[in-house]
Amino acid sequence: MKATPPPAATPRDPEPPSPAAPDLAGSTATESSQGSLRYLIQEGHRQGATGIYIQVGYAPHYRIEGRMVPQDEQPRTTPELLHHYLSEVLTPPQLRYYHSRRKLDATVVIPGFMQCRINCGPTAQGSEALSLQRIQLVAVEETTRPVRRLVEDAYEQNASDVHLQVGEVPRFRVQGKMTRQAEYGKITADQFEQYIDEILTPEQRERFAQKQELDTAILYEDLVRCRVNCSQAMMGGAIVLRLINLDVPTVQDMGLPPVLMHIAEFRQGLVLVTGPVNSGKSTTLATMIRHLNDTVPRKIVTIEDPVEYVHTSNLCLITQREIGLHTQEFKEALKASLRQDPDVILVGEMRDRETVDTALRAAQTGHLVLGTLHTRGAFNAYKRLLNFYAPEEQETMRFQIADSLKAVVFQSLVTTTHFKRAAALEIMMATNTIKDYLYKDHEDDVYLLMEEGQEGMQTLDQALFDLYESGMISETDALTASLNPDDLKYMLKNGVRRSSRSGVMNTKGSGYFAR
Repeated sequence: MKATPPPAATPRDPEPPSPAAPDLAGSTATESSQGSLRYLIQEGHRQGATGIYIQVGYAPHYRIEGRMVPQDEQPRTTPELLHHYLSEVLTPPQLRYYHSRRKLDATVVIPGFMQCRINCGPTAQGSEALSLQRIQLVAVEETTRPVRRLVEDAYEQNASDVHLQVGEVPRFRVQGKMTRQAEYGKITADQFEQYIDEILTPEQRERFAQKQELDTAILYEDLVRCRVNCSQAMMGGAIVLRLINLDVPTVQDMGLPPVLMHIAEFRQGLVLVTGPVNSGKSTTLATMIRHLNDTVPRKIVTIEDPVEYVHTSNLCLITQREIGLHTQEFKEALKASLRQDPDVILVGEMRDRETVDTALRAAQTGHLVLGTLHTRGAFNAYKRLLNFYAPEEQETMRFQIADSLKAVVFQSLVTTTHFKRAAALEIMMATNTIKDYLYKDHEDDVYLLMEEGQEGMQTLDQALFDLYESGMISETDALTASLNPDDLKYMLKNGVRRSSRSGVMNTKGSGYFAR
């Protein structure tokens, strides 16, 4: 005899039963390899069902006119059969998401037939279950969400970005290189409007029409989060989507130097993560916030344009604000954050003097401020901040900026020998001696002291040397990424982790920051 769930399993109309509902507790699993989910959906549609519930150990149930009706002619569901059902309707990224998290809530399309809401995960007693709720009775084609389809394809190819432009075929950036996706054909103006309708809200569409530019973010809950830029150009509209993993990575996941965890734990001061566009600065900052959230109780306020990684409060209370959605400008949001009792403030970008002024004031009044700049090298971050000020102000600000700095991380991404990308990090800790050299504008002395490796410091060339020595990157790619290729060439040729300038450092400093 087939096992039948108890009467209490009847869910509230019109929602399908939850996979975690306790009323189906106590089921037992048997083994079978029969059955087809597509058949169950089609048969359920024929019987007028609005939902299907499938749990390991039981025959499938249809929801018909508000009642749960067992389909005893169908085989009892085994774990293998449940996974077979899922593989029929889920995309590969959705399956990976389910296998890693053991739960999924998504919309799926049965091409040419129906669109369904699917929810799957463990019951209260731990057995697996899934429910489907009919959304549309009419035929639904896969093209109803064309951007989603492109993002899924890009995800499968391990692409970092999707480029969509009227008059061009879509392109994915894979391992730093642009690749044509000719099978999609050239994008028409009508298709571009479809894309806009899919990814923007009515308010965002209106703003895009007015300003011809828009930055935002969208979330595919079972797949990835995307940072989105929409713009208009000579040939028509363009969209760029940056794919961001849903899980915030750890420092260990990214293979980053452990000193970043120490830097994140500073109680006050200014920490800058710098580098060119698309060098992974946001990801590095996210790993630092993740470390704090996992280890120490702090109040963290982030101001981003847009929000990329979404943090869930753990030990930390985290407030994330997006420019254009929750606030209008970095400088105003930064001022407001000082009234929100923060321990840590993350500023997505130091864009103007007023933002820098407020960041320095916050750093000097007991807050840790994390920010980003577009610079080449750690030392240049200090000079970039100084250049926000008029020449007659720079002498005063030279001391104030040096005094506020705690660390600067310069980051560059390099293609590996396995066709992936690795981060090479230059790390400058603002020790008293380093502050003296910054104040005196002794750039060479700063880099020579960084080469000594005290407190976790290293130059970019040392990071590239280590990646080369480990076999992760080629000599050509290492030299291309270097800011001082002659120095790196010397290091690689001689197999030493020090430049040819070592041993000529001025050790006296200026005395302003002497211990």
